[in-house]
Amino acid sequence: MPNVKTLPTGGTIVKLNTTPLLGGWGREGLANLGANTAVTTGVLLQGHEAPADGSTPAAGSSGWFTLLSASANLAPVVEIADLPDFIRTGTAATAPITLEGVQ
Repeated sequence: MPNVKTLPTGGTIVKLNTTPLLGGWGREGLANLGANTAVTTGVLLQGHEAPADGSTPAAGSSGWFTLLSASANLAPVVEIADLPDFIRTGTAATAPITLEGVQ
């Protein structure tokens, strides 16, 4: 059974800490975009590596980076290679995104 996490809109920070949804090089996930396929511009998903002290990164941290940007021809399911330790929806996301871990 796959490991699935639903990422709510609003930028809620989610830690990827359960196999197979573990952050780190070589860990992959499938982002099921749902209604977000209608979004044509902006950031849909952002990632952040774990801070050295093991804490959750702040929402305003400069370490957040773009994992997935919206476009006019975005597929409903997109592979995210090398999952980060933390993930959140971007400001352009209009609906939750479901992330499925891949072994």
